[in-house]
Amino acid sequence: MKQHNSSLQNLPRKPDLGIILLTVIYSIFLLVVPMVPDVQIIRPKLLIIELLVYIVTLIVLVRTVILNKFYYRSAYFNIPSLFFVSYIILQYIFSLDKSLASVELKRWMLSFTVAYSVSIIGEEYVEKLYPCWIIGSGLAVIYGLLQHSGGIWRIQVPKMDRVMSMFGNPIFFAVHIINFLPVMVAVWISYVKKKNIIKIFLLVLIILALVTLYYTKTRAAFIGFGISMLVFIYFTIKSKRKLFYLIGVIVGFILFVIFSKNIWLRQQAHILIWRDTLKMWSTRPFTGVGLGKFHTEFVNFASEQLRKIWPQKQCIINDAHNEYIQLAAETGLIGIGLFISMIGFFFYEVINRLLKTNKIIIVGLLCGIISVLVQNFFSVDMRFIISSVYLFFSIGMVSNYMFVLKEKKLIFANKYIKFITIVVLLFILGIFTFERQVTPQQSPEIKFSIMSLIHISKKGIEVGIEDFGNGLLQHILRPYLAQKKLSQEKDFFDEKIVDAAKSLQELEELKNKYPNKSIIYEKIAWIYAKEKNFNKAIENYLIAIKLNPNSFAAYNNLGNIMFYINRNEAIKFYQQSIRINPNQIDARLNLGIAYYYEGKLNLAAEQFNEVLKIDPKNEKALVMLKKMRE
Repeated sequence: MKQHNSSLQNLPRKPDLGIILLTVIYSIFLLVVPMVPDVQIIRPKLLIIELLVYIVTLIVLVRTVILNKFYYRSAYFNIPSLFFVSYIILQYIFSLDKSLASVELKRWMLSFTVAYSVSIIGEEYVEKLYPCWIIGSGLAVIYGLLQHSGGIWRIQVPKMDRVMSMFGNPIFFAVHIINFLPVMVAVWISYVKKKNIIKIFLLVLIILALVTLYYTKTRAAFIGFGISMLVFIYFTIKSKRKLFYLIGVIVGFILFVIFSKNIWLRQQAHILIWRDTLKMWSTRPFTGVGLGKFHTEFVNFASEQLRKIWPQKQCIINDAHNEYIQLAAETGLIGIGLFISMIGFFFYEVINRLLKTNKIIIVGLLCGIISVLVQNFFSVDMRFIISSVYLFFSIGMVSNYMFVLKEKKLIFANKYIKFITIVVLLFILGIFTFERQVTPQQSPEIKFSIMSLIHISKKGIEVGIEDFGNGLLQHILRPYLAQKKLSQEKDFFDEKIVDAAKSLQELEELKNKYPNKSIIYEKIAWIYAKEKNFNKAIENYLIAIKLNPNSFAAYNNLGNIMFYINRNEAIKFYQQSIRINPNQIDARLNLGIAYYYEGKLNLAAEQFNEVLKIDPKNEKALVMLKKMRE
């Protein structure tokens, strides 16, 4: 893109390998991420984001140590940002449900890492990112448009009433479009005086994006984009016709609402959800109910009026449909106050400086940010990590133009100190980023050595090296590998006994010989269960329990059968099995799944977390916790 003179532009810096690498990584990010498919639970799109941001983190840390300088943008909004991130970390540390809190911690850490790393790239390098942004998101728009018709000519794609491209949900796709559209309009205006193919290409892509946005049928996105266009006109049109254009946008939006009234009249009970969320917030107004715990706590506050629309056993209300109300409910007045302060300071500083520069691309970026923030008044798209990451990516881009880059000298002048510091940083990153799980069976000395930055014992170093080497596998890849492994497992009732009749005959002979052996009845019941002869299976399990009331396995297996007949009875059997043996995993998993299908997410999460205390790598518990959230 063309460079513009500005009083706010930073002095040219000598390029270094770190900045070049960051530019390359973000170019790949913008090209690849929009076209990576998103699938619930597996989330390959999120996997790619995490891997790329992890690489970015390594580059930033190593570059900082090697150059012996910490770079940052001089802005007041950095202060509430720092406090907000610190508060989120504290919320995670003191959370009693870290498996839920970790999702939110990850979202904010990824987002702020992206904002910071993009902000230090420099204006001369961020200009190189726009072509990748336009191509990557443009391809996603075209694919989304094809979904409306089912394809064109020989290109066939799944036909959808509400298009979603590769984003797994039309709402997530819509927020991506409205974040991208104002930027593309700003780039197109930069070429207004040029009569070339690029200008035509951009105009066509803008039109396609608008049409595709309509086919997402996402009301919140329409409102967000409409407001952002009003802001765009206000800051870009200097003539007396500004008011005419503003009125034109408002009238056009009203007509659009009238002609698309079927979209606007959809019932989603947002107001009822907001009301009940505020009720939940009122129980812990200052610190909130806990990071990431909305969906497990809301079941206790959902009103009967809301349940008539969204029955508990049929629907999971896992979001408040308003990011700000949900953030307040989870993190309290402190969390929402810090977040609003951060955003408020950002806009205050940017708008004050915007009047001193003629860079229209800044207006485009700012309007993209506004679009997302407005949409989140009616949705929680920022909970979808890619939406949050792109929002903070845009904030980082604006920072490059609007705020002066400063540096602080560090203490890594000596090359040996630099080397040792890099090793220690990698060690810490390997441990804390990937959250090595310490099982109760491991000694407290090892646990202490992991958590201590000062007293690093020999065992701690060994564990740290192992963590760093296997960190990606253990933390980033673990949820995805867990889902893959779980999907390959067969259901209990799908497995058949090779010769069930012969096995039953042999067991019946043993039963006649040892009529008081409960284990024989359990084995007979187990075979009948495999053959889906549930009546016979239940009959034999009840006899086994009568002979041995402490048989937790019999109670658990009986619960598995009753799960398909009477779920409330199944829950009772699972509970009894756990009372007999609290440390077993199967019964807790089964009880958690039963609670999940009953809509009792708080009780389900409790059981899955108990499983993870016993077995931190349990695939089924990890997948179910993700499924509950999604």
